[in-house]
Amino acid sequence: MSRIRSVERRLIILLVIIFVCMMGIAGRLFFVQAVSATKYKKEAEQQRLSVIEIPPKRGAILDRNGNELAVSVTLDTIYATPYLIKDREGFAKKIAPILKVNEHELLDRLLKQENFVYLARKVDSQTVQEVKKVVRQDHIKGIGFLKESSRYYPDQSLGAHVLGFVGMDNKGLAGLELYYNKVLSGRPGYIKAEHDAVGRPIPQSTQRYRKAEDGSNIRISIDREIQYEAEAELTAAVQKYKAKSGSVIVMSPKNGEIYAMANVPSYDPNQLGTVNNTNSRNIAITDLYEPGSTMKAVTGCGALEEGLCNPSTQFYLEPTIQIGPNSVRDAHSRPAETLTFSQIIQQSSNVGMAKIGLAMGRSKIVRYLEKFGFNRKTGVDFPGEATGYYPNAANWLPISSADISFGQGIATTQLRMADAFATIANGGVPVRPHFLLDVTNPQGKVTESTAVAQEQRIVDPKICEEMRNILENVVLDGTGTEAKVLNYTVGGKTGTAQEAKVNGRGYSKDKYVASFIGMIPIRDPKLIISVVVNEPQGNIYYGGSIAAPVFSKIAEFAMRYLKIPPQ
Repeated sequence: MSRIRSVERRLIILLVIIFVCMMGIAGRLFFVQAVSATKYKKEAEQQRLSVIEIPPKRGAILDRNGNELAVSVTLDTIYATPYLIKDREGFAKKIAPILKVNEHELLDRLLKQENFVYLARKVDSQTVQEVKKVVRQDHIKGIGFLKESSRYYPDQSLGAHVLGFVGMDNKGLAGLELYYNKVLSGRPGYIKAEHDAVGRPIPQSTQRYRKAEDGSNIRISIDREIQYEAEAELTAAVQKYKAKSGSVIVMSPKNGEIYAMANVPSYDPNQLGTVNNTNSRNIAITDLYEPGSTMKAVTGCGALEEGLCNPSTQFYLEPTIQIGPNSVRDAHSRPAETLTFSQIIQQSSNVGMAKIGLAMGRSKIVRYLEKFGFNRKTGVDFPGEATGYYPNAANWLPISSADISFGQGIATTQLRMADAFATIANGGVPVRPHFLLDVTNPQGKVTESTAVAQEQRIVDPKICEEMRNILENVVLDGTGTEAKVLNYTVGGKTGTAQEAKVNGRGYSKDKYVASFIGMIPIRDPKLIISVVVNEPQGNIYYGGSIAAPVFSKIAEFAMRYLKIPPQ
């Protein structure tokens, strides 16, 4: 009896175990078929489907007259299906020298357990023909060729800092190529097709297809001819004075359109191997500098508008003035004399401007710095624009009102300074600097255009007219005489600023920034041209001697090219 009960217990235990196992299997089946069905379906689909992306054609960048500055061209890309290549080592040995790649790196790619690997992307036709010759001679299977879009810049380095460049995947990495990448890129398409266990396409298998949508073209405000002239004259000046770098901006004060923006040193975006941090930065927008005496036109407007003086107000100027522990003197030694406000700017007297700055005081100076936007970006459509800096008014030293009035102790971008002069030229109404004119889709329809973004007037138009008259005298009989343009009236301001030391303590005694910002023609300015040359070598380093002549040559060309009548 006890043996029967023992057997029964064993059977019950066995049945319980079987029941538990069956419930476990059922639970697992339910989890796989119901709870995780979507997941496993997706994984199965990924295993049997090949996805080939169809890249769109990147839109072109055109200058204001429709000239092509950046275009997309079609090049060949070489790929392989590794498992179809019988002698991978032998193939790598033959093909590596043609592709100019390392043989071992190429073999590593061919040994990967993948159905598709790139051997070389966007290569020239000669390379393709040499590879095809090897493939035909050795009867190699698994090598394919496809067409890919590649970026090409017809004018090489022309406008490189504005245009920027793209990477191998045709995505913008710098400049307008980066800023307008979404507009230019379009949307890629794709083909999805089923394949068998070894990667071969299954005939008449289910396929999914989406057509690629090409990118739109953008037309920008740059004028190729003016850009070329600006780059040529700037390069000549940088080379002549053995300067570290330089930049030029040509823009309209009426609508903020930038006709040219040149930087030296430069690079060719077709040769990305030559690009580095030194030659690729658009320093006119991304770098800060102390503007020096060009700032006198801005603080001078503030002094006139506040009624502290008028153009003929006289100031007695000592050779040197002491402000706390600091002293201020002019660039050229002179005896004590009396100068008018107009003459102070005309002769670029630091002592005179320091007295005017002290009379204005920190609150009024800060008010005009804010009005002219020195505490914010211009909003230009370009990546990496720097924000200017000046000390918080609460932290100003006794010398600060004097220093900032003639452009020391304040850092800004060249574009912001050009924009400030544009405001004076435009009767006190600021405009936003910009590059984009319009966007045209692949069907040829204009989908976007840039309207003139004028802001509220910040300076009385009569004050601006008085300042323009003063700036004209700077060119007629002041520090900017070398900026004259035959048959045209010009107004502008020179700047010769000592570079601040890297540690922020004091100024260098042998490193200068030579600059000139001018407007032409002075009665109804059509262009603002800013020239900055950094660290010229030798005994000539003044803005009136280095930057003003560059302005003159660019302005003369631009006036004739734009067919603006002489005055």
